[in-house]
Amino acid sequence: MDNIAATKLFIGVDGLDLDFGLTTSNTNEGFINQQMIKASQKVIVLTDSTKFGQRGFSKIRDFDKVHHIITDINAPQHYIDDLHSRSIGVTLA
Repeated sequence: MDNIAATKLFIGVDGLDLDFGLTTSNTNEGFINQQMIKASQKVIVLTDSTKFGQRGFSKIRDFDKVHHIITDINAPQHYIDDLHSRSIGVTLA
């Protein structure tokens, strides 16, 4: 993946935990996501509200490289507030 460069990366996750970060249940997918994040200028996470507070088996990344999260209107407000405090944009759809 050293020869790949992306302006924007859209990834889905199985878990989004404020202390642990982004996770997936598939270790292969987790590794690929890690490499794609390194190659991307902007990372946008797509997840539904049921994934908030959950942890998958494989950690993808902390929130330090996440720029925006798109989720549904049922996302917990304390998560939205915390993400905003980290300068991460949140769109509720």
